[in-house]
Amino acid sequence: MAGKTMTWIAGAGVAAALVTGGYYAGYDAAQRESSDTQVRSLGVFSQQTERVLAATVTNLQAENRLVVYQYTGDVRVAAEKSDLGGLLKTSQELTVPATVSYFVDMSRLRPEHVSFDKATQTVRVKLPPLMIGDPAFQPERARAANGGLLTLNADVVQDLNRVNYRSARKAFVRQAQQRQFVDLARDQARKNVEAYFEIPLRVVGSPNIKVTSSF
Repeated sequence: MAGKTMTWIAGAGVAAALVTGGYYAGYDAAQRESSDTQVRSLGVFSQQTERVLAATVTNLQAENRLVVYQYTGDVRVAAEKSDLGGLLKTSQELTVPATVSYFVDMSRLRPEHVSFDKATQTVRVKLPPLMIGDPAFQPERARAANGGLLTLNADVVQDLNRVNYRSARKAFVRQAQQRQFVDLARDQARKNVEAYFEIPLRVVGSPNIKVTSSF
């Protein structure tokens, strides 16, 4: 396995856009409507905090696939075909780069997955499972080595190529499922989601609330 590239996709910038855009405008209107009923608790408005959390859940649900991490690498596979009882053989070795994305399906996030402990000023988020998307191959950068008499037949070469790409997909997914990459993706997912909650809380004056998340 060669040419690995790991890409972190931070969520803070997106979260900031949510705060400064329609998200915060909608929240501000709701805040004014109920300002006379807010109750101060441990230095923050409890109703205000709950409104921010509810709005954040709604906006995260709208994200659907929240891509948090990408892995790029090469995969090498080989296929062989024979004819005339094994008298004629041909083979193809294929090396192809690919990229796969790790994401969290935030449409599965529910209000009950987010809790606020007023005593410790802590928001806890239970995340949906981490998912791995289909590999995106880069065939223009692929290297194929064909051998045998049957490689003179274009149809045979195409058949071997199709077999190799099916094998490459399975092999690359196995690479992407290695613990080291999954752990990195989960860690980045937690950081991104925590930022989604922390930024709007700071905007409305609740900077001391801690946000933690887990799978």
